[in-house]
Amino acid sequence: KQWYQRRVAITAGGVEDRIEFIVGDFMKLAPTLKADCVFLSPPWGGPEYLRQDVYSLRHMTPHGKDIFDVTCQITENIALFLPRNVDADEVISLALPGASVEIEQNFLNRRVKTVTAYFGELISE
Repeated sequence: KQWYQRRVAITAGGVEDRIEFIVGDFMKLAPTLKADCVFLSPPWGGPEYLRQDVYSLRHMTPHGKDIFDVTCQITENIALFLPRNVDADEVISLALPGASVEIEQNFLNRRVKTVTAYFGELISE
């Protein structure tokens, strides 16, 4: 898996020397991390998320809000990769007071497959 991530980093513009890939339990590692931005792809709970009309962040383990709050201690620049049926209101509620969120739908074969929520300076202007 790491070889693929490194390959993507190289292909994305030769920035491998500025990206560090860390494997481990995020909730345990987070207090020791420093970063300009964090990309989160938390576990959605397996294929069960597809059986729900609206996916709640509370179905994640740990709770999606807890993951986000811990990440805010590292940086406010966060990209959060989520299932297509996530509760958009819940995602919007994660934004810090006075801050914004940008929710991008990711399409494959003309169908929404996932969404990515951007916070902090990752929001397009």
